[in-house]
Formats: sequence, structure tokens, C-alpha cells
Amino acid sequence: MNALKKLALLALFAVSGCSTLEVVPVMPHCAPVTVPALPILDQGMLWDALGDVQYRQLERYINGLWSVIDEQAAVIDGVCVH
Repeated sequence: MNALKKLALLALFAVSGCSTLEVVPVMPHCAPVTVPALPILDQGMLWDALGDVQYRQLERYINGLWSVIDEQAAVIDGVCVH
């Protein structure tokens, strides 16, 4: 199986015409994720002002923001060595 992989790589370089392999170092940006400053709201008053449908839409949007931030923080923690 290992010999088959080597033959496949040789064939790939022969077909592509590449004679050299260039290595490009990639360094991740390891700064902590910025957390948005959301206002502190009275949820009951907001629900009364928006109604149930709009309140649930806003709630899903805010939860989506937090999940993106959590995902970015997890990726940074996984990639960056502190």
C-alpha cells in the first residue's frame, strides 16, 4: 500500500510538471476572540415590546453569535500552543 502511495505522488508530480516543492509556512493569528458587548436588557420588558415571534428571532440571533464566538475560541485553543 505504501508503494502505491509513492507511485501516485510520482505520477501527480509527473503530470503536473512540478520539479520542486515549495513549502509555505502558515502561522495562525492566536489573539483571543473579541466578545461583543451586548446590552443588559430586562427580558420580560423586551418580550412585551417585541412579542413572542420577534423575541424568539432575536434570541436565536444572539445564541448564534455566542456559538460562533465559542467555536472560534475552540479553534484558536486547538491550533495555538500557549
